[in-house]
Amino acid sequence: MHYNASALRERVEVLELAAVEGGWAWESVRRTWAEAELTDQTNLFSKVGIGARDVRLVLRRQNLTLHNALRWKGQHLFLTSIVENIPGWLDVQAALVEPMACKGNVHRGENGPTFPGVLTEKYLRHEQDHPMATTTVCYVLVTPKAVELAPGGLVDVAGEPYVVQIAHTLDSWKNEYEIWRKRDL
Repeated sequence: MHYNASALRERVEVLELAAVEGGWAWESVRRTWAEAELTDQTNLFSKVGIGARDVRLVLRRQNLTLHNALRWKGQHLFLTSIVENIPGWLDVQAALVEPMACKGNVHRGENGPTFPGVLTEKYLRHEQDHPMATTTVCYVLVTPKAVELAPGGLVDVAGEPYVVQIAHTLDSWKNEYEIWRKRDL
């Protein structure tokens, strides 16, 4: 990666989480130039789930925090590190992820807020109960910090209901929720 203006050949959109009717959504606030490359590393954007493909970007210094996201070549980048290694330039690490449409607090007929979330795997457990078998699927749902879900509640992720089992909310930039569902095989 280079730190000169001629290397900034990729157009990226800077996204901010905005309040919209019924919840939250990522909205483009500006476009900027960057140098961007997929690395052969895994970006551990979740503390309790598995990682995603890593992208490294160099941008001119600007108002950008880990509350933002980027869109590059139509793909969503979850920001994990922003460092000004050289004055005037930002070295940005991001995870290449696919946000999913989510709806919180869907238990008891409540009409909770909609929001973007990123699903990553935690574990899969298989139980053989004669004569049927069940599978318990546990994922980690990573959300913007503004999204708050209660343990024991239900969350809808891309049309599938999950129980919120554990909330990890100490990170300043995001929340992580361990969610699960059990299904018969």
